[in-house]
Amino acid sequence: MNISYFMPARVITGKGVVSGGAFDISQFGKRCLIATGNSSAKKSGALRDVVKLLEDSNVEFTVYDKISQNPTVFSCIEAAEKADDFGAEFIIGIGGGSPLDASKAIAVLAGNRGMSEEVLYSLKWENDPLPVIAVGTTAGTGSEVTPVAVLTNSKGLKKSIRDDRIYPALSLGDPTYTLSLPDRITRSTAIDAFAHCVESFFNKSANDISKTFALRGTKMLVDIFKKINESGTASLTFEDRETLYNASIYGGLAISVTGTAFPHALGYFLSEAHDVPHGTACAVFLPAFIEWSIGCMPSLAEEFFKGICSEKSELLSLIKAVTPEINVTVSDEERKELYPRWIGNRGLKKTWGDITPEYVDLLIKDLFGE
Repeated sequence: MNISYFMPARVITGKGVVSGGAFDISQFGKRCLIATGNSSAKKSGALRDVVKLLEDSNVEFTVYDKISQNPTVFSCIEAAEKADDFGAEFIIGIGGGSPLDASKAIAVLAGNRGMSEEVLYSLKWENDPLPVIAVGTTAGTGSEVTPVAVLTNSKGLKKSIRDDRIYPALSLGDPTYTLSLPDRITRSTAIDAFAHCVESFFNKSANDISKTFALRGTKMLVDIFKKINESGTASLTFEDRETLYNASIYGGLAISVTGTAFPHALGYFLSEAHDVPHGTACAVFLPAFIEWSIGCMPSLAEEFFKGICSEKSELLSLIKAVTPEINVTVSDEERKELYPRWIGNRGLKKTWGDITPEYVDLLIKDLFGE
């Protein structure tokens, strides 16, 4: 039995963990840059609480609030230059997966001013990244506990960086910040957490500890999905939101071992070219992934459904009910242009069985063909 595991991030969760000063933040330095988007951190109250924490701790700060839904390498370079000019000693990311992922890249770039995009992705960094503190405001990404940052490169393609040096040094998770999320974002981020758990469980890189995290997270999400299906996201209590957030952390812990499989690999182009939110883009491929995994690994599937106390038909029904609808058409020409991306794709290689580019092409045609 393999239970190998490494996760250096310190995680503190619960109501008031930021506003209550649950950790001495000044130990990371006397100056920092806050990386966030232009609205969610303010609406949730997270930015207010972080600012107060910094002021109470006599830590000077500057804010970069131009992180977009799919953060670009360019914006990370711009933020890093601001951090370096300010003399920042650490980075605080506030938001969902985009600001948290961006904060990791900013930390690398701020510690290596003038670094090119090519060197950033090569992982050949002369200096270590600055410490990162992650303050999550959505229940989906799990970026608080992963060594991964997904960025949009100069070619407009989403590409990930994975290195143990970008694990957050500290993650503060207050589910209160998710209470202000609108229905569509609640659904998209929740289904992203679900995809992390399922893709990690049915993964060639899985071990016993990652499977345990994945099952726990999936079971928690199934219970909340039932409530969303019956009464909508407006019916979710604070305890439900806390369950969603904790499940996203379990998903992050799982993929920190395995990475993701083909739903994430395929979902990227929907975000790049069709502006589909990340979680939703991954979710549309989940039913096919589950069916494929059952066919390839029936004994593993039996373990999975027993562990989450659910059956295939119920699970597929819940995925459909929770996933926001999208209206996307993929032309034959676009599919032809996408085809090279599936050759040697890492996400496909992590999936059990032999996922061929031809299979992917037919799946996309079936789901989004003209």
